[in-house]
This record gives sequence, structure tokens and C-alpha cells, in this order.
Amino acid sequence: MTARRTGTVMTLFVGLALAVVACSGSTATTGPTSATSTSATPTEAPSTEAPAASGLPGSSFAIPSFHANADLEKLIPAEIGGEPVTTQSMSGAQFLGTPNNEVANVLSGLGKQPSDLSVAFGFNMNVSVIAFQINGVPGSTILDSFKNASTDAGTITDASYGGKSVKKLTPTEASQAASYIYTTQDVVFVVSGTGSAPSDAILNEVFSKLP
Repeated sequence: MTARRTGTVMTLFVGLALAVVACSGSTATTGPTSATSTSATPTEAPSTEAPAASGLPGSSFAIPSFHANADLEKLIPAEIGGEPVTTQSMSGAQFLGTPNNEVANVLSGLGKQPSDLSVAFGFNMNVSVIAFQINGVPGSTILDSFKNASTDAGTITDASYGGKSVKKLTPTEASQAASYIYTTQDVVFVVSGTGSAPSDAILNEVFSKLP
């Protein structure tokens, strides 16, 4: 697997991670801002929109609070850099409601259904972590499947943090910070900054705490 070709899947994963974390963050801070908001139908929950992240097709979409897979959420560290980590998770059906046709293609290629997919994510001011899990499919196979479904490119190099071997993606656009991919058992983790690239100290802490 070439460095450039491997980078295609990393770009996709990072785009999905940034989109989910961005939407989740804005959801947590959204509230009524004027008296007119009280006229909404009581049975309709207000939606929160966030800008589409780089690497994703489509435009804005809304993600409310979800905890569909508590066990997957528990794999994400509860604290990083001395700050608590907010975690959420979505089922495959919920996640496929966001703009990510590549994920649907991956599931189809693996002979899996949306019910086999779970996505958990956590973030604080220092870092964001997202976990993709497809029941019965090794993390390395999930990664290879995304590679085949994606068309974006980046530069990928081997790295080591927290005693684990990871993949570092350096995007082709200089304005985008590097992100890091780690696979174990049936989970793929993506680690990124929440505004700038995470420091080496943060990366070592995160990966040392992942399973």
C-alpha cells in the first residue's frame, strides 16, 4: 500500500471526525436567543447546523446528542491534558443520515448493514478522538475498505506515540493540521486537534490511554 494511496482513507476519516465534532460542539452550546424561539411547536426539537467539514460532500447538517453505543464511548479516554472529554456515539442508521456516502459503500462492500456500524467521538479543548466500529470486521480491514472507497489524497507516514504504532496524515492543503490513525481489534481511531495540531505530549497521552 503506497503512502499516497493510504492517505486517501485518512483524509476521509479526518473529514468525518471534524464534521461530527464540530456539530456536537455547537449542539452543546445552542439555546434560545430570542422570544420568537418560544413559538416553535413543542414536539419539535430545534436543530443545530454546523458548517460542513473539509473532506465531506454536501452542506450543513445537524447532529443532536446521541449515546447509541456506550461501550464504544468508554474506549475513548475520559480525560486528556487535564481536561474532561465529552463523548457521544451514533448508530449506523444515525450516522448514515449525515453526508458520508463512502461509509455506505464500505458497509455494502463488507456485506454489512447499518446496524453493524457504530461511531463514537470525544473532544475537549485539546483534542478530538473518533472511533469507527463495524461488528465482526478487523480495524485494519475497515481501514483498507475506506481506502478503496475514497478518492482524496494526502501524505502518510509511520509514527509512534504512547507506545503504539500509528499513521500520521499530512493533508495536501497546508492550512490543515496533521491527524493520526490507529487500529486495534475491530475499531479504527482518528485523533485530531480541535483547532490546531495536538502537541506531542497530548498525542502520547491519548494513544497510551487507547486500548
